[in-house]
Amino acid sequence: MIDEEIASPIGESKSYFINNWSVPVKVSLSNTGTESFLYKIQNIDKGTNVINGVLKSNENFEQVFDRLTEGAYVISYLVQEEGFPMDIKLKVKVELLP
Repeated sequence: MIDEEIASPIGESKSYFINNWSVPVKVSLSNTGTESFLYKIQNIDKGTNVINGVLKSNENFEQVFDRLTEGAYVISYLVQEEGFPMDIKLKVKVELLP
C-alpha cells in the first residue's frame, strides 16, 4: 500500500493510504535522518487517532494492526524543534498481511 522514502526539507510530511480490507495491516517507520520527529496515524473518515509517538534518529517503529477500521488514513511526521524546521528523512512502509 505504501513503500516510500521521504526526504522533506520543510520539517513536516504526510503519507496517505486506504484500508478496504479486513486483514491485518503492518506499519513500519524507520528514521534515517538526524532529527527526532513526532508521528501520528489517523483515520481521516472518522477523525480518530490510531497511534502517535516520537521516533528518534536511527530508531524504528513497527506495529501490526489486526482490526484497523476500513477507510482513509494519514500518517503525519513533524520535526519538533524550536527554530526553523529541519529535514525529515525516513522510510515508510504499509502492507497487508495474509
